[in-house]
Amino acid sequence: MFKTFVFLAAFGLAAPAAFSQTVPASPAARAPQYEYCILVLNSSYFDGKDVRLEFGQSVKNAPQNLELTQANATVRKLASVPGALNYMSSQGWECTNVTTLSSGTSIPDTGYLLRRAK
Repeated sequence: MFKTFVFLAAFGLAAPAAFSQTVPASPAARAPQYEYCILVLNSSYFDGKDVRLEFGQSVKNAPQNLELTQANATVRKLASVPGALNYMSSQGWECTNVTTLSSGTSIPDTGYLLRRAK
């Protein structure tokens, strides 16, 4: 009887230790992955008539992104920065930064850095 009690007590104390032996997920596995694009406002049209998306489409051998190509066509039709930002937001994109982009003219372009989780 005493041996049974000792065995059950030892087993009961060892069971929680067995659950604590799980390996936690690596930090890289938990980090979200993002894709990025830039909403560009041409410097000479402050009314938003020249708004476009830049997502690396002009890079040689770049993979084609049909979704962003269609979004670019929609953004160009909107011809408005707030309208374009609202449209991109409805597609899951968030604006993380706004900066000026060198354009070779006296007035630089404005770039809105957008990202969304993959």
